[in-house]
Amino acid sequence: MTEQLKRDYEIGEEIGRGRFGVVHRCVSRATGEAFAVKSVDRSALADDLDRALAELEPKLARLAAAGNPGAVQVRGVYEDEAWTHTVMDLCSGPDLLDWIRLRRGAPVPEPVAAALVSQIAEALACCHSRGVAHRDVKPDNILLDLNEDDASPPRVRLADFGSAALVGGGRRAEGLVGTPHYVAPEVVAGGEYGEKADVWSAGVVLYLLLSGGALPFGGDTPAEVLAAVLRGIPRFPPRLFAGVSPAAKDLMRRMLCRDASRRFSAEQVLCTYCSASRCY
Repeated sequence: MTEQLKRDYEIGEEIGRGRFGVVHRCVSRATGEAFAVKSVDRSALADDLDRALAELEPKLARLAAAGNPGAVQVRGVYEDEAWTHTVMDLCSGPDLLDWIRLRRGAPVPEPVAAALVSQIAEALACCHSRGVAHRDVKPDNILLDLNEDDASPPRVRLADFGSAALVGGGRRAEGLVGTPHYVAPEVVAGGEYGEKADVWSAGVVLYLLLSGGALPFGGDTPAEVLAAVLRGIPRFPPRLFAGVSPAAKDLMRRMLCRDASRRFSAEQVLCTYCSASRCY
């Protein structure tokens, strides 16, 4: 590891893996405070796109997280000829995927799902205002800080900007980047796209929460999943959504709108929750 990193932090056990690198727990030698450090061996990346994304990740993670309480904060970046080490806040809880699995198929109550997705929307709105599209919004990349009071919804923090891209100001993203079940149809179709691809992914997360773990677009292979995404018509089977309000279903339709120009922005998702707070 980079010598300066080892002088500043004591590196501990592995606690996770991202798209490109491995995450370890670390402790500041100066303060004793615990953090996480993501280490990426850039020399091991053979694909040009992967190398470009790995080089951009620390910059975009810092840009997206500064003053954004819904994103994991970056505390420092250490680089040498081959490696990039990014020191970040250490979240106390599981990721959203593990939290959902612990529910064993029980749907998340609508007020709790609303609280979680409104936090995701707020975090994304801040990212998008700074020209950063995450491009891999999924439960694995949403970390939770659990409250001591189990009745309170967890605090959400968006993590892993390894697939992020600069958008806005005339810039558009391109390339098939993301995870099949969560990727937006315009990403699958090819060509250029914008930050609303993140809103589609957040809509899939909302569907997952309210259905108790079901996904809106499925298939036996990644190719079949992507074909279903391209068709882009979410359905709400009564056996899964009988207890879900019409307002929540309407919001999911607006987030999972195949036409990106008509799809809600992250700001609109957030405003919908604020104006419809009586429903949740």
